[in-house]
Amino acid sequence: MPRNAPRLRVLVDAPGAPAQNMALDEALMLAASEPTLRFYGWQPATVSLGYFQRRAEFADVPRDTPIVRRLTGGGAIHHGDELTFALAVDATLLPGDIASSYTGLHDAIVAVLRNLGVPCERLTSGKAQSSRPADRWCFAVPGQDDIVTAHGKLLGSAQRRVRQPRTRVLHHGSLVLSRPTLTPFVAAVDDFVAVDDGFRRALIERLTAALGSAIGCQPEAGECTATERDHAARLTTRYLDPSFTARL
Repeated sequence: MPRNAPRLRVLVDAPGAPAQNMALDEALMLAASEPTLRFYGWQPATVSLGYFQRRAEFADVPRDTPIVRRLTGGGAIHHGDELTFALAVDATLLPGDIASSYTGLHDAIVAVLRNLGVPCERLTSGKAQSSRPADRWCFAVPGQDDIVTAHGKLLGSAQRRVRQPRTRVLHHGSLVLSRPTLTPFVAAVDDFVAVDDGFRRALIERLTAALGSAIGCQPEAGECTATERDHAARLTTRYLDPSFTARL
């Protein structure tokens, strides 16, 4: 890594409430003054809808399961025992072609997982990534550039790109550690290795280094600023609003 590489601020958060998770990711996309990589989980287990999905398609989700709308596109995800990450950066740090940005990030993740004992690969064929997929569940039908094992799709990814206040990218990734109840067709890390606290720490540490290298940044532990927290607090109200969740 070059000495003058930009810093990648790394945030490792405890599992959070769905609306707060989505609000903070949006705040980082809009207001972060430096490249930021955030790791987190979900409490309680939650279904997140892709930005362009219809809430009515998920009437069969149990009433006690929260549903939130993501800012990123793609299919719905049942977030249970998983490692979620949000990468919020200026668009200049990623290829302008979305498919190429997936390739670079996913290849870095595949290398980490293989090193940790999870046999996986990035698909080089299949349907291209889409903000409006044909299937309602993100993990149902693996496509080009998805990370898969012999059991199915292991990682769900989606992006949002904005031009204001400057050209920015928010990349969401959801890595399944243990299979969630609503989507039993997914692959999981614990199909191959025991997922204990030591594994989780090693996974975050190695993903941090790999993703930092993939975008040419030097990772460094950091904290959210007061401005970012205030921005997220204002945005949380929208993510809690049933009319926003049911906007389509």
